[in-house]
Amino acid sequence: MPKLSHEALVHLVRAAPEVIVGLLQRELGLELPAMAHPRITAAELVDLNLAEYRADAVITLGPDDAPTEAFVLEAQNDVDLRKRRSWPLYVAGLRARLGCPVTLVVVALDPRVAAWCAEPIDLGRQRGTIHPLVLGPAQIPVIIDLEEACRAPELAVLSVAAHGREPGAEFIALAALTAVRGLDRDKELFYPDFIHAVLGEVARAALEQLMNKATYEYQSEFARKYISIGKAEGKAEGKAEGKAEGKAEGKAEGKAEGQAQMLLKLLRVKGFTVSPALAARVESCQDLEQLDLWAERVLTATCLDDIFRA
Repeated sequence: MPKLSHEALVHLVRAAPEVIVGLLQRELGLELPAMAHPRITAAELVDLNLAEYRADAVITLGPDDAPTEAFVLEAQNDVDLRKRRSWPLYVAGLRARLGCPVTLVVVALDPRVAAWCAEPIDLGRQRGTIHPLVLGPAQIPVIIDLEEACRAPELAVLSVAAHGREPGAEFIALAALTAVRGLDRDKELFYPDFIHAVLGEVARAALEQLMNKATYEYQSEFARKYISIGKAEGKAEGKAEGKAEGKAEGKAEGKAEGQAQMLLKLLRVKGFTVSPALAARVESCQDLEQLDLWAERVLTATCLDDIFRA
């Protein structure tokens, strides 16, 4: 099953610092002030050689000008020994900058990676040790209740990312898709793609079946763009043809057109310049697998060549 990209996970945890703080309180037992008001702040750190180090996110508690506590937040998808050298620098640099206690928190959705991240970091002869707090799959709840998901949409999306390979993941995804509907435009556009990316094939197929039921009323952006548009346009075009073969072709063309339009919107939201030639290439593509591949590459791409390479 494809992993949630590092960029996507960082985007998710930055969007809702209160979700991370809430998990630290409920799942790891941290005692924090009731009126902590967590905020995302600058995450750049500088060493003595003036080389810049950038943590994935920094959460502060307390007043802006005198925070009472801070958390360096890192999203980790793989074992990377270099992190055990840079993470202590993040903690020390932020403590020097803010003058308050600083704790390293790592979000790792793979159980093996989470276990590695939780190992203490010895700074020398066990005279100083960093003990990371780790939010892994065991600390992220399974959310299938719609009301619970709507109260914390980012936590619902994180639940899909953590448990998307488990039996019944389609119900977690359905709750999350419902919860993200109506958020601001960027989130409503990106979160369904996060959900789609982390689900296995079986869960994706089961999710489509749930969405296809006549009684399903929660048509998310994902459903409209990836399922509803293609079927509606394909059905209309097929009826105009008046033949079973024409109907099937119309449905396929309609779904391809819907996916092509979604891909173009993703490119523009990510800041890429879409030339008329590129737009024509995408819109003329009838290969659903090719369109899916291009869409999956958008989340991690730094240039158009990363997306449209052979």
